[in-house]
Amino acid sequence: MERADASLDAPSRATLAEIVDGFIATHAGAPDFTEDERAHLRRIDGEPFTPADSEAVAALFARRG
Repeated sequence: MERADASLDAPSRATLAEIVDGFIATHAGAPDFTEDERAHLRRIDGEPFTPADSEAVAALFARRG
C-alpha cells in the first residue's frame, strides 16, 4: 500500500481505495483459510514460477471482452 501511495496519482489511489473497500466489504467476516486451503497454498507457493503464455492470456481476455 505504501508503494501504491508513493507511485500512483490521486485518481488512481482513489480507484485503488474503492477496490480495497469493496474487497473488505465483500470478505469481512469471512473465515480465514482452512487447513486444507493453507496446505494447498503452501504447495503452490513452492512451485517454480512459469510465465504465462502471452498468446493464451490475450485469447482469454479477448473471450472475456
